[in-house]
Amino acid sequence: MARALIIHESSAQATVLVRALEASGFETEIAVESDLALGRVDASDFDLAITPGANFAQLAERFAQEQAQRQSTEAALLDAEAMYRSFAEGLPINMICKDVDSRFRFANQLFCRELGKSLEEIVGRTDFDFFSRDLAEIYQADDREVLTTRKVMQKVEEHRLPNGERRYVEVIKAPVYNAAGAVAGIQIAFWDVTSRKRAEQELQESESRNRAILQAALDCIVTIDQEGRILEFNPAAEATFGYHRDDIVGKDLAEMLFPPASRKLQREAIERYGAVGELGSMLGQRFEQTLVRKGGERFTAEMAMQPVPLEGSTVFTLFLRDITERKRAEEEIQRKNRDLETLLYVTSHDLREPLRAIHNFSKLVSERYAAQLDAKGQDFLQRVMKGAERLDRLLEDVLTLSRAQRSVDPCQEVALDDVVADVLQQLETRIEQKQARVHVAENLPHLAADRRWVTQAVFNLVANALKFTQDNEPPDIEIAPYEPGPSDPVGEGLVVRDRGPGVPEGYSERIFQLFQRAVGREIEGTGAGLAIVRQIAERHGGAAWVRPREGGGSEFVVTFGTSVV
Repeated sequence: MARALIIHESSAQATVLVRALEASGFETEIAVESDLALGRVDASDFDLAITPGANFAQLAERFAQEQAQRQSTEAALLDAEAMYRSFAEGLPINMICKDVDSRFRFANQLFCRELGKSLEEIVGRTDFDFFSRDLAEIYQADDREVLTTRKVMQKVEEHRLPNGERRYVEVIKAPVYNAAGAVAGIQIAFWDVTSRKRAEQELQESESRNRAILQAALDCIVTIDQEGRILEFNPAAEATFGYHRDDIVGKDLAEMLFPPASRKLQREAIERYGAVGELGSMLGQRFEQTLVRKGGERFTAEMAMQPVPLEGSTVFTLFLRDITERKRAEEEIQRKNRDLETLLYVTSHDLREPLRAIHNFSKLVSERYAAQLDAKGQDFLQRVMKGAERLDRLLEDVLTLSRAQRSVDPCQEVALDDVVADVLQQLETRIEQKQARVHVAENLPHLAADRRWVTQAVFNLVANALKFTQDNEPPDIEIAPYEPGPSDPVGEGLVVRDRGPGVPEGYSERIFQLFQRAVGREIEGTGAGLAIVRQIAERHGGAAWVRPREGGGSEFVVTFGTSVV
C-alpha cells in the first residue's frame, strides 16, 4: 500500500487530507514541521509528502470536493446497477451481458434457471462452457458481428430438442458502450417464440389451403369490404363474369355485377350490417339474384353472403353459382311433371268408365247366366270381376296421388286431435271387427296444413296398422305426437305405432314407392297407400318414414313441415 506523509500547520486541514488520501488507498501519517527538522520523520520513506505552503489550504479543499464527488458518483453507480438488475430480473425474458471477449458478466435469474447454474457459476465463462460446440461457435460469431458493426442484431433461431421437437427463440443483441464511447461488451435478450411461430406456420398453411380452395373452387367466390369494394375475385368468378381479377379488384361490387335496379338494395344491406351488425335474411341464407356479366348479359345466380371478422373489421364473402341451366332444367321438369300429372289424371279417370262396364256386365252375366256356365266358367267370371275391382282400386289410388300432387293447400289450421278422431270414426267398424286396441296420446299438435290431405295420410297409416297384424292377434295401435331426437329430422306431426310383423330388412324405403309392397297378394291392398302418405307429407314440407318399434312392430312417422298454430 502506498504511504503518504502530511506535514501540517492546521490539524483541521490535515484531517480533511487524511480522509481523502485514505479513500484513495494511501496509508497516511501526520507530523508537524519540527518533527521533519529534528529528523524524527524522514520524508523519503513515503511515496507522497505534503508539506505546508501557500497552496495547502486549496489542496485540502480540492481533495474534499473530489472526495464528495467520487462518493456521489459511486452512489449513483450503485443505484444504476441496482436499477439495471431490478429491470433485468423483472422482465419475463432471458437477459445476458458479455464483455468484448464474449465472457459472461451478468445473467438474470431466468437465464440462470435455463442453464441450471448459479450466477457465480456463469460469470467469467463463455458459451463453450454451456452449449455444444456448434451452437457456441454460432453464438460467438454473432457476438463478433455485433462488436464489429456496432449494429443491433435481431433474429429468430431454430433449435431441435433431443426429443425431436422444434423450438424457436427470438434473439436481440446490441453493443454496450463505455463512457469514452468505445464498445465494452454486448447486451443480449432472448425469449421463446415457439407458440408464435407455430401459430404463424398454421396461419400460413391455412392461408395456403384457403388460397388453393379459392383457386380451385367451381363456384364464384367474391370478397368485399364494408364499403362494398371487391377485395378478392377467384378464377371461377373471372370465367363467369368475364372480368380479370386485376381489372375488378378495388371496384364497387354493386356497380360492376348487379343490375341497376338491385344496386341500391345491395349497398343498403352492407351499410345496415356495418351500422348495427345485422344483415337480415340475407346473412348465411341462399337466395336467387339477377346478376350482370361484363358484356351486359343478365343471368340468375344462387347467392349466399357470409361476414368474416378480419383485424378489427368485417369483410363479406359472397358465394355465387350460375344456375341459368338449372333453372331451365327445373322449368322443363315442372312442365313435364304437369303434363304427366294431367295425363295420369285423365288416363285414370277415363279408364274407369270401360272398367266399370267390364265389372258391371260381368256381374250381370254372373247373376243371370251362372246356371249356364260350368264351375270353371264361373271361376273365370269371378276372376274377371275381382281383377276389375282391383284395377278400379288401383286407379282410385292413382287419382288420389295425382290430386295430392296438384291440390295441397297447407294454409288451414288443423288440430291433429280432431283429425285422429275423424279417422277413428271412419274406421270404427273395422276396429270393432278386429277387436283392436287404439290408444291416442293427448296434446297432439296444431298445424298449418291442408286438413283433407292430412286426414287422408293419417287414415292410410291407421288402416295399415289395422291390416298388418302378428299371428291374427288383435291390433295394438298407439298414436302419439312426433318428438324428434338429436339426430332426427325436425318437424311437426305424429307417430303411428303397431305390433304387427314389422317391415322386412331392405324395404324401409321401398314400401313408400308407388305399387311397392312387402307382402304378397293374400293381404288386401294396392301398394299405393304409403306413397300417398309420403306425397302428402312432402307437399307440406315434411317427410314420412318407418322405423322398428321397441318390443316388436313398426313406428310410422309422418310430419307436415314445421308450422305450428
